[in-house]
Order: sequence, then structure tokens, then C-alpha cells
Amino acid sequence: MFIDIHTHVTYQKFPEFAAGIMNKVPFDEDVLLKRMDMEGIDKSVVLPLINPEVIDRYGCAGNQEIIEVCRRHPDRLIPFCAVDPRSMLIWGEKGTPGSMYTLLKVYKELGCKGIGEVCGSIPIDDDRYGVIYDAAGDLDMPLLFHIQRPGGHSYGATDEFHLTGFEKMLAKYPKTVFIGHSMAFWSEISGDVVEADREKYLKGAYSKKGRLWELFEKYPNLRGDISAGSGAFALSCDPDHGAEFMNKFQDQLYFGTDRFSSLDEPIPPQKPLMDKWLAEGRISQTVYEKISHINAEKLLNL
Repeated sequence: MFIDIHTHVTYQKFPEFAAGIMNKVPFDEDVLLKRMDMEGIDKSVVLPLINPEVIDRYGCAGNQEIIEVCRRHPDRLIPFCAVDPRSMLIWGEKGTPGSMYTLLKVYKELGCKGIGEVCGSIPIDDDRYGVIYDAAGDLDMPLLFHIQRPGGHSYGATDEFHLTGFEKMLAKYPKTVFIGHSMAFWSEISGDVVEADREKYLKGAYSKKGRLWELFEKYPNLRGDISAGSGAFALSCDPDHGAEFMNKFQDQLYFGTDRFSSLDEPIPPQKPLMDKWLAEGRISQTVYEKISHINAEKLLNL
């Protein structure tokens, strides 16, 4: 069984956005379900994009449309919600109608199992984000982050080299689950990476372990989403270290693809990599099953 913790769909009613802005074939719910069937994926978490940095970039569906899509396929699709740390709801007193806590509580009651993709481009340890982390911990809603460097031209919560702000938040909000994703996150698996290359895909073996090894060991509320090229290359660039990381942190990792692909595009590398390493004995059947679905089932109370 496989649960994909990181997927998106484009606007269902207005596919022109995906085609017009990114010159992409619209990736609607039907295409997602067909891809899942093709690849042997049983369930997928569907992540909205609502932050201004990214809302129009991919023509991706927002909160309400994601909820509607997942309601049509409750046995296959699982909704997350996304919120912006710059919302005026940040300043509402916790528990009042005009508060971030109340908004997230409503989304949870509507079926949203977590929060993400977190893409607002302010520091990850900003007090405005802290309001969201606090509410997420109380509501048992994990957060899935796209992280970028300060001053980056893309999107994502910003953090310094070696994820110093992320560590502060892991320590400050121990009952909140933080799921890391993106090149600025996964490059830190290597101790050889330099700051100038932290938003590039890793290539080749590295001589020393990076910051992620320390953070995963120290903070049980830190998790990793192995989706996209960032996760796939971080693990596969150095098979010895990658398999060791999977084995050591087998309870903190989740299978994902971050898919935005049409029906004729190649299968994402995560499942073939796991299949290969299982066949080679690099990871055990237990590790394979935890990362493929058991960890997600526990996290999302499925």
C-alpha cells in the first residue's frame, strides 16, 4: 500500500490558468486518480496553494476547491488546508471567531487533516507563523513546509543556512509536527553542501553527514517528505548514506511525489527507488511499509 503525502491539482473549473501561465496540461482530479492507479498509489494527500507568492504560478486549486475534490473521492483523496501568516486573523484572540485557531478548527471540521503546503515567504520563526504552529499543535494538524533561503526569488518559509530558525520552532512547539520539503531543506542531509548551493539538487556522494541528521535525531516532531527532486536526489545521490538515513529515521519519513504531471510523463522516482533498495536489501520490508503508508496512517489518523 502507498499513501502519497504530497500532491496538487490544478483549478478544476478554470484549466486555462494552468495552460496559460505555466504552459502545462491541466492536472485535474481525474488525471491524479489515473496516475495513482498507474503507479499503485492507494491514497493521496492533496495540498492547496493559497499564498500570494505561488497562488497563480501553477494554476493550483485553493482550499475550498480541494475540499470539494476530496469529498468526491473520500476513499482515495485526503485534503489539507493552507493559510497565510500575514492574514489579519493572526491578530485575533485565540478561540474567538476572528482568530487563526478558529479558522483552522473550521477547516479540520471540514475534513482537512493538516496544513500545507506552507509557502508564505516570511521567516519560519516569525511570530506570525508561531500563531499557526501553536494552533496546529492544539488541533493535531501537521504542517508541511516548502522552505527557501532568505532573499530567495521563489516561495516558501525562509530560513538561514543550517535551518537555525526551524530548530527554534521545533523546540518551542514540541507537540506540533513539522514536515520538511524542498531543496533548501533536503540539501542539509549533506555536510558538504555550501550555502550558495543549498537550493540546488544534490549530486554524488558526500563525505560527512549534514544538519538534518542531527535535527531528526534530536526532535521527534521533525518529519521529512521525500517528494520531488529535492527528496529523491537527497536520498539517491549517495545510496549508502540515503539508505542509512531511511533506516535510522524510518518513523519520521513519508512517501510523496509532489506530482504535477500529465498521463504520459515518467513515473516519479520515489517508488522505484524504494522498490530497488528493498530488492537489494538496503532497506527492510518494515522500513518500506512504514515510509510507504504506515507513518502516514498514524500521522493522519486514517
